[in-house]
Amino acid sequence: MTATSFQAHLDFYLPPCNVCNTQALYFTPELLKIFYLARVLFSETSTHKIKSQIAPLLNREQVFSSSATRPEQPRSSIQKVHLDNFINLGKISSISDIAHLLPREHVIYEENIFYKKVANRELIKIDYEGFSETTVSVDNFLHPEQTELNRSQKLYILFDNSTSMNGEKFKKFFVSKAIALEYLRTVSGEQPQIYFRSFHSEVGELVKVGTQQEIHTLINHITRLHTGGGHITNIGDAVLQAIDDITGDPEMHAAEILVITDGFGSIPPDLAERLGVIKLHVLLIPDLDIEKILQMYPNRKSWEQGGPDGSRPMPAFWKYHGNKPPPRFLDGDELLNDKVLSYETASKSIKELKVLEILQGLNQIYTLQEVCVNFIFVVIASILGETFKCSLDDLAGIEACVRELEQRSKEEIQKMANNEKLQLLQTVLFLTEFLTVVKTNATDSAVKQKTKQLMSILAALQARILEDPWTRTMLKIDSIRFDVSFDSALQHKDKQMRLLEAFAFLMKFLWKRLRESLQSLQYKYKI
Repeated sequence: MTATSFQAHLDFYLPPCNVCNTQALYFTPELLKIFYLARVLFSETSTHKIKSQIAPLLNREQVFSSSATRPEQPRSSIQKVHLDNFINLGKISSISDIAHLLPREHVIYEENIFYKKVANRELIKIDYEGFSETTVSVDNFLHPEQTELNRSQKLYILFDNSTSMNGEKFKKFFVSKAIALEYLRTVSGEQPQIYFRSFHSEVGELVKVGTQQEIHTLINHITRLHTGGGHITNIGDAVLQAIDDITGDPEMHAAEILVITDGFGSIPPDLAERLGVIKLHVLLIPDLDIEKILQMYPNRKSWEQGGPDGSRPMPAFWKYHGNKPPPRFLDGDELLNDKVLSYETASKSIKELKVLEILQGLNQIYTLQEVCVNFIFVVIASILGETFKCSLDDLAGIEACVRELEQRSKEEIQKMANNEKLQLLQTVLFLTEFLTVVKTNATDSAVKQKTKQLMSILAALQARILEDPWTRTMLKIDSIRFDVSFDSALQHKDKQMRLLEAFAFLMKFLWKRLRESLQSLQYKYKI
């Protein structure tokens, strides 16, 4: 494997680094964990099941289907803004309308964005005569796939950061972040317009992204997201907020919504009607109980046909939560009859509450599935017992990248501009910490040995960069010092501690410090 593919992946995660932004030389443990997971799951050599599970989501032709399949909004429902009694504004409907564009449209967009908006019929024209039924769509001149590639993509991501996403020893939350960023990386090359909100019991602030710098800001935002908001997850409120954003802002017209969630949250019964022509895609990471049920009953129809009077076979775990068979219908009164009505009875009804939670969650997931019947609905299988190990094949790509950096530094470091020196140092530092994560999570001795070799090369490369006088003046390099003090209680009253005893004490002290440091690394970098 060449270094090219790994370097492209790395470049997406590294923020811009220059003489005015030396903070870009420091990386959070969360970012390193997410990048590590992204490599394990989505590298060219990966055979991980999650990679195949979300293939429909990362397959661009399926996510952004051709405009021929998107229902067109009736012309009569398109509103025009009246400037005065003679002039209206409306969107272009053919190439010939370019001659009638609002003057500002020629100025505010870069050339590549301008032509994408032409292909997407998003530019605003001065409309004197209203719509002409004889105009010819630009799509008639282009192959459907070519038309789609020329469109300026608009993506609206809703990311669930509710407390329930902490499940499966926090793996669910970190895997969700890795998938979200991989999705962004897949589409980032086409300069999409991205809108992002997190949600739990409340819907987070809207983040808009349109430039490479803003993409890095969003990466940082996603990396630093924490869970919260109690036990309630308002998926429905989040989707309705996205609908309001899209319909209320012309810049968001034709945006498609992707929800990343574990599925626990109320769904409005009229959600499909509220969406209209807006596409809704869902990536679901359910908890283990829900997943086991979905394996037996993947949709509502199979659930309702599972047995007479609700007596259906259930996974073995069900006996731990209740003795009564689950109801046949998930949206009727049966689901609500056993609700705990008071604080006094709550302690006696833990199992009943768990059953209710599972059934309500299943109903909500089926509802989402039905809304997304014509779009993408991806279910990620359980990751509770999943191990995420970097393979030797993937290390080969990393080694190729390290060797390329080593060769480049030998030949060019003195000729580099100052910004380039800092960017090289940033890459070396990131790779060093990334390999620390690899080593921390490795169980294979060959992977550990190869990782140590690469870290040694990077350490020498870092030292070579820091030999540069300009770099040394820019950075303050602090060496680690041990403040060793001997306990006077260990000394004899009438004579000082013997030399060997002092040496043994020092070794014990240093070993304790080293062990604490290693435990800290395990905590920060263990997946």
